[in-house]
Amino acid sequence: MAALVLILLLSWTVVVPVMCECYFPVEMQGEFSTQWKNAHEITYTSLSLTYNSVPGWGTCHSKHRENIILRDTEMMGGECFRCIRIVQRSINVNQVHARDLNMCFFTEQEAFLDCPQQHEVRDRRVEEIMLYKTRGFYGEPAVTQVHCPFSGVWKLSYSSSQSQLTSCRSERSEAGGCPGEYMLDLKFRNCDFPDFDMSFQCLGDWTGEDGLSYLSLLDMKLPQLGEEPRPRYRCAVYKADSHSKVIHLALSNDSTCVNQLDNHLAGYETLKLEEKEKKSAALEATGRYPVWAQGVWGKVSIHGSDLTYKSAEELTTYHAQTLISPTAGKYLSRIETACGELGYACIALELRNENILEMKIGKIDSAVDMILCSQENMEKSPWVTVAKETVITPCPLSGSFTGVVPDAEGLCTRSSTSCSRPDLMEYQVYSCENITEVYEDRLYQCFGQFEDEGLTYTFTRRLDLPLQECFVGTTVGPAHFIMEAGAHCQRGKDPSNQGMVMTKAKDVDCDSVEYKETSTTADLSRPVSPKLVLEQSITDSGEHLLHGIHRNHNRPHHRSRGRISSSTPAAKESEEVPFFSGQDIVHSSLLTVIFVSTTVLLHC
Repeated sequence: MAALVLILLLSWTVVVPVMCECYFPVEMQGEFSTQWKNAHEITYTSLSLTYNSVPGWGTCHSKHRENIILRDTEMMGGECFRCIRIVQRSINVNQVHARDLNMCFFTEQEAFLDCPQQHEVRDRRVEEIMLYKTRGFYGEPAVTQVHCPFSGVWKLSYSSSQSQLTSCRSERSEAGGCPGEYMLDLKFRNCDFPDFDMSFQCLGDWTGEDGLSYLSLLDMKLPQLGEEPRPRYRCAVYKADSHSKVIHLALSNDSTCVNQLDNHLAGYETLKLEEKEKKSAALEATGRYPVWAQGVWGKVSIHGSDLTYKSAEELTTYHAQTLISPTAGKYLSRIETACGELGYACIALELRNENILEMKIGKIDSAVDMILCSQENMEKSPWVTVAKETVITPCPLSGSFTGVVPDAEGLCTRSSTSCSRPDLMEYQVYSCENITEVYEDRLYQCFGQFEDEGLTYTFTRRLDLPLQECFVGTTVGPAHFIMEAGAHCQRGKDPSNQGMVMTKAKDVDCDSVEYKETSTTADLSRPVSPKLVLEQSITDSGEHLLHGIHRNHNRPHHRSRGRISSSTPAAKESEEVPFFSGQDIVHSSLLTVIFVSTTVLLHC
């Protein structure tokens, strides 16, 4: 009977006449270089990702989180559909998985059933296509500088899987990224081959669905006349041992993340980096950071008297050893970077809630002085906001809320939470005249909120893009005024005058007993005032950003040459984040299939 119901529902969706369209986030858009799969040697072709299409593959028809249904009108003499899975690994790198890009189906439902499944991606049973950005949406050339996952100066060892005679274990060989921590320079000296240098720019690093740490690299030195050609882009798997201060790194034999690359010890080429001993400091650490601050908080890690902060904005890694705490929450510390620069500064730490820590580094000076922890020296430094999930914290706007985007004619927003995962919030930007025309569809994980100077800050992490975002707001009566506050809860915002007004459209009634089965660490009944979580993208001058929501549907498409086709297996995948729309998730697997088959394909 259940199977019959499913067949009837699927049959019903086929005959409903719908015309969909969806949009890619501006962070994903641009021109990309990708390895040409059918060539006998490593060559590259150009591919575009516009605001609503991948020319050569199709127009964005509907989005189902990472899975995108593309509509192609240039194949098979008519309209057909194909599914791709696309994930942004960094601002410079998108990763695509597809079962077969040459397959195009007559119906959207068939294409949806052809989307790469979780276990297929994990087991490398579908195609992988790496997209390396060469030009951004606004036409900016080159790549964005991003922080390498490790920096400093290291002893270097090298081996090749192709030849036991090609190796290097010389004490004179060196790896490092100083002074620019967005570079990885390799200097081979006294090896089994002639001395030479290599220089890579880090394009981004990420944790794969298989739990491995990946790194994407751009070779900055083109092969010279007479040298063998080599890949311009490289993918690596690495593992860093914080105790032994050793990093193992393995590279693939081309620009994919799967070919001859299994783990950090098994690849086409392998590197071993051992941290060089540093000169002992004049003043050893005598203090200790507080117990509540110990652990890893995103880009900040604190262990005993040692604090490490990897600043993505400054592309600098700071190491701070605390000496003394002159006042509560402030720690006079010895500061050095990964490249060895030395000085002294005051570190301020504040626990905003169980999940959120804020830190600031004051003025750095060459001499130890208690005055470094004075209010005058500390107030000019901005707070750095980081988080770890100690407790599951519900998003403060429980239920469904709607609003109108300021300074963006005809754009509305809606948010929704679910009882099954109250710490997740879906946020959409859509046409006020046509609610099915969705420009942005984001998913946030909430880490909680805190108050400062009469305003409430909510700290979140986007799950559709590798970004952290903070929002600030205030409540007046039934209205919630909300605006974005950058990645680190920037102060000095004025949401009551520049923010977006969000009002409740639908309440959500969560049974307290049922909720406690999901999480015993959070309480939905606790008062949260003011309640906020959503984004209103306003610049400091009040100009609306909207992170790439474009209303110009007549923008010309840039056509890419050729059609990409590959049988290269893909990288691995882990558990996906489910889709929530303000309603309880359906626990029956069959009903879930029916729900997805009907509502997901008919939401247009």
